[in-house]
Amino acid sequence: MRSLLLLALLLSGCGWMWDQPKVKAFRESPLPLAFPEDRVALGENLDQAVRLGLKPEGGFAENPYAFAEADLLRGKALYQSFCAICHGVRGEGDGRAIPLGVPKPRSFRDPAVRDQPEGYFYFAATNGFGRMLPYKSRIPERERWLIAHYIKRCLLLEACPEEVGHAEVH
Repeated sequence: MRSLLLLALLLSGCGWMWDQPKVKAFRESPLPLAFPEDRVALGENLDQAVRLGLKPEGGFAENPYAFAEADLLRGKALYQSFCAICHGVRGEGDGRAIPLGVPKPRSFRDPAVRDQPEGYFYFAATNGFGRMLPYKSRIPERERWLIAHYIKRCLLLEACPEEVGHAEVH
């Protein structure tokens, strides 16, 4: 009975849903849409040194961010969450995954690695290195730079603040 009543209303030309104002797909928008030409997508940096970790003239870039001492604690937590499983807590390539059959990564203390700028570690984390998977989609850009800063400052230069060095992060 109810469906017959609805059908009668539709056939009588009532058309209450058809006559209401609305925007239909594939028609021009009633609202003006204007985007600035120099617009950048959220999270996308156009500076090659920041985005890729590479200098335009070649070689690895220095860290474009100025991190505070307090940021190193976050860097340590990120390093231990993503990197220490293979690279080890001190960056010697002796992580927990190595006895399980993962190929041993090169130690950060190797002179060829130790002398690299932070852009080297950022580039490796972004794009992967050898069998290492890329972390570009897993770790935001600024935090990858923070991990690179932690590796260089705390693990290689051993210039980490005492409260960061002794802090237990999980």
